[in-house]
Amino acid sequence: MTPTPAIEASDVSLHAGKHCLLAGVSLRANAGERIAIVGANGAGKTTLLRCLLGLATPDSGSICLEGKPATSFKRQDLARMISYVPQQLGSDIPFTVREFVLMSRYTHASGIIPVDHEGHEIARETMRRIGIDHLADRTFATLSGGERQKASIAAALCQHTPVIVLDEPAAHLDPKQRETIQSLLSTIGRKSNTTVITVTHDLNWAAMDFDRMVGMKDGRIVLDAAPNKFMSTENLEQIFDATWDIQPHPQSGCPMIIPSHHRHTATSHD
Repeated sequence: MTPTPAIEASDVSLHAGKHCLLAGVSLRANAGERIAIVGANGAGKTTLLRCLLGLATPDSGSICLEGKPATSFKRQDLARMISYVPQQLGSDIPFTVREFVLMSRYTHASGIIPVDHEGHEIARETMRRIGIDHLADRTFATLSGGERQKASIAAALCQHTPVIVLDEPAAHLDPKQRETIQSLLSTIGRKSNTTVITVTHDLNWAAMDFDRMVGMKDGRIVLDAAPNKFMSTENLEQIFDATWDIQPHPQSGCPMIIPSHHRHTATSHD
């Protein structure tokens, strides 16, 4: 028997005036599955995430969570099902990091106590895991872009949803921070059966740590495959209109993009 998907988009289309943003997109993700959505800028990746999150309403098609239409959920119930890490948070958020992370627990609150003792403990442990516990009393105006992104990831994890959606979660981090966050995100679905869907431009990370890669172009999904099938010169040229060298990782054998060597020959003048 085929399991009910954790989240599913069926034949979703969306237009902005005469411009087609999504054209008949279908995507199915099972519990615990990790999916990386890739493609050039303007391919429709973030628009698809917005539809999955209920932040944009498709012109046609449907979004379902655990087999139920997303439109049937109240906003608080939807927030218990799916959490979101945007590309970047602004610096004008009038809260400390602790307050911001704790707000993600409000979806689990009941009665007159907005966040219980367990919620506070979960928030503290999550901030520690992300490496921002020392920032707990800092306001967003005092944080760097990378620190704000870590706080956003901490809040999403603290929300404890079966589905987490991320839009370029490591885009504003330096290499060391990026590796730390990617390593942490790589363990989420494995340990807690959480479904992880992320948009990323880091194809090597997608190939190493995700079950499937979904390639989008011009508002359509043109390829949905396991990384070892997805990562070929021909497939990437179809999706990105660009050619890269693909080589196996020396330890894992995972197909990886390697930089092309462009030799610049200096012209000498007598």
